[in-house]
Amino acid sequence: MKEYKISKGWAIFIYIIGPLFIALFTWLLFTPLIPGFKNDINPDAYWFLALMSLAMISLMIIGMVDAYKGKFVIDKNKIFTVGVFSTKELLFNEIKGYRIADKFIFIESKNEHKKTIKISTYFEKTAEVKEWLSNNFSDLDIVQIDQERKEILNNQEFGITSKEREVKLTKAFKTAKILNWIGGIIGGWTLFFPNPYEYAIITSIIFPLACLLILKYHHGLIRIDERKDSAYPSIFWAIFSSSMGLCLRGLLDYEIFDYSNVWIPSILILFVYLAILCVGNKEFSRNDNKINFSIIGFALFMYGYSYSTVVTLNCMYDKSEPKIYNATILDKHVSSGKTKTYYLKLTPWGSLKEIEDVSVSQDLYDRLKYNDKVNIYFMNGRFEIPWFEIVEQ
Repeated sequence: MKEYKISKGWAIFIYIIGPLFIALFTWLLFTPLIPGFKNDINPDAYWFLALMSLAMISLMIIGMVDAYKGKFVIDKNKIFTVGVFSTKELLFNEIKGYRIADKFIFIESKNEHKKTIKISTYFEKTAEVKEWLSNNFSDLDIVQIDQERKEILNNQEFGITSKEREVKLTKAFKTAKILNWIGGIIGGWTLFFPNPYEYAIITSIIFPLACLLILKYHHGLIRIDERKDSAYPSIFWAIFSSSMGLCLRGLLDYEIFDYSNVWIPSILILFVYLAILCVGNKEFSRNDNKINFSIIGFALFMYGYSYSTVVTLNCMYDKSEPKIYNATILDKHVSSGKTKTYYLKLTPWGSLKEIEDVSVSQDLYDRLKYNDKVNIYFMNGRFEIPWFEIVEQ
């Protein structure tokens, strides 16, 4: 019998971090009872903070108990895992095969009513577990790829002979690879070096549409969803990279004053794109959770494409005469996350009656100081989506 537990390094990390987080959230939970803090806390905000604190304390306790108790065991005729709340086991003759992901190893059962056994890759000696699995059971990802490849080579929709289908599949892989590279280059060009600007934006708008036509032309041989266990070539990165480059440009370059006229055209573009993609596409013909989640995930980042298409075209081709307003900088601050955003707090201007923050480029942020005056160029927009630009006086 062989037993595998979480690696010592991760166990030590959890045992150190866990109590620290428990102490922090316990302090937040009892803050209203601490003299000097009681009157500073909004009761409505406290209930949210209390629930979050209880959830985090519970999560940390579960994590520490699981680090101590959790294990995966290979016995004489079975495997099993021990967790905080349950023990799962499979006899050797019940094992269908395994799949290896970034953070977990999944061991699936032939019996649909038995749950999959999941092993964290943070366990010690996972390389040994993988070797044992490969020597005794099938890699279900490879099985799936072989099965799909056979289906492709036996599908007469992709060619009359098996040789013709194989040639088409090879060409499809080359096409997908070229498109993914082009999409990455377009995304990088649009995001980092958009010069000439208009050409970069128009290329980023057109390329995902061209990818859509190529998908339809190949009748399902090239697909959107990139799966490790698929024999079909995918152009996910072609569409994602070019779309995200455009999306970030739309967010970084333009300050929209009123979003009322943005939502309808953006949603309309998204629905038209998804309709053309999904109708008649065998990739999405099955109605199961994986397919539905793929469509939802794809729709989320494609909405960024739709939004930025509307915004960039509205502002880039705006021929309206700008109205010029003046404002004074009251404050400035930086919001840090995955990226830094630079904000100026301005006095009311135009139709604004309240003080508001506006985002600006880092270069402009660095040049301006407190109490500096700025000019605000206010434009109507090509599609009547008003926007503005801030420049130093």
